[in-house]
Amino acid sequence: MPLVAKNQAFKALHEYYTTRPDNPLKKMPSLIAICNKLIRILFTIGTKQCEFSEEKMLSDIPHFNNLQEAA
Repeated sequence: MPLVAKNQAFKALHEYYTTRPDNPLKKMPSLIAICNKLIRILFTIGTKQCEFSEEKMLSDIPHFNNLQEAA
């Protein structure tokens, strides 16, 4: 929960999960989905020795892709 409160990228991801038009999640399932995503991110950082990128994390969400294309 502090991650969603303090980090803008994870806050945006939580906002997307809870307000998406098809299959919106409630607060706790959204936080669980974010925890699962964080585990996958940490595993990738540990195994591939790469840096965290907010843009790459948000790239699989259609809403954020549309915002980036408009900018």
